[in-house]
Amino acid sequence: MINKLSAKLSEGIGLRLNSSDNEKEIYAYSIEILISLLINFIILSITAYILKKQVELIVFIVFFSSLRSYAGGYHAKTHIECITLSFCLFVISAISSTYFIEYGKTILFFGIIFSIIMVFVFAPTESENKPLSKKKFKKFRLISRVLVTALSVTAICLYLTKETMGHVYITAAVAMSFESISLLKH
Repeated sequence: MINKLSAKLSEGIGLRLNSSDNEKEIYAYSIEILISLLINFIILSITAYILKKQVELIVFIVFFSSLRSYAGGYHAKTHIECITLSFCLFVISAISSTYFIEYGKTILFFGIIFSIIMVFVFAPTESENKPLSKKKFKKFRLISRVLVTALSVTAICLYLTKETMGHVYITAAVAMSFESISLLKH
C-alpha cells in the first residue's frame, strides 16, 4: 500500500518536474520512507496519548532513534514489521517506567553498561541497502560512541531528577538497550 502510494505520488512529481525514471525512483523511495515514518509516529503518538506516556515517547525517540541513526542495527523487511516492532518496543519501554520502578537503579546500571559495551564492540552495523565506506564507518563509530556516552550521562541525570521528571530514566535505559540488542542483527 505504501509502495503504491509513493509510486503514484512520485510519478506525479516526476511529470511536473520532467524528471528521469531514475529520479522518479528516488522520489518514490523518499516518499515511501516519509509515509512510513509518519504512520509510525502517528501510531506511537496516539499510543502515548492513550497510555498517558507522552514524555516517555519523547525519551524513547531520543534514546532509541538518535543512537540508531549512527550505530545502525536490525532493519525490518516490511513496513508492517517495522511499525509493529517500533510499537512493541515503545510500549515495553514506556510501561517499564511504571511497572519496574523498584528495579529502576538496576535497569539503569545494567542498561548503561550493556549499551556502552554493545556500541563500542559492534557499532556501526551496516545495512544491505546502505553500506558504509571506511571513512563513514570510522565517523559513525566515533559518533556512536560519543552518543552512547552522552545518552548514558543523560539517563543518569534523568535518574537524579526523578523527583521532578518521574521514572523516565527507566524508559531511557530500556530504549537504549533495545537499540543495542538490535546491533546483533546477524
